[in-house]
Amino acid sequence: MRKERKITQVEAAVAIGTSRSHLTKIETGADLPGRELLMAAAEFYGVSLDWLTSGDKPSDYRKAVAENENEALLLYAFRKLPEKEASPLLTMLLSRVNNSNEH
Repeated sequence: MRKERKITQVEAAVAIGTSRSHLTKIETGADLPGRELLMAAAEFYGVSLDWLTSGDKPSDYRKAVAENENEALLLYAFRKLPEKEASPLLTMLLSRVNNSNEH
């Protein structure tokens, strides 16, 4: 996506708050971005986390509102988790959602 938009690695790295060398590792698959970096990249490119992690069409996830107490508790709990626990949890949840949409 960065190359398609003709954005240099330095420009993208500065915009999302990482180093150019770390961005290179992410782009080549040598490292994985954390939750904060994923969120910054989604904001910078104007796409949803769903799209960024799976290639699904962008969704308007920021307008999502908890429809019940369980959803509100889930969001509250997620925000309280340390990033190293939240990131794999988010990946797992998105994977489950994407797999259930295929069936």
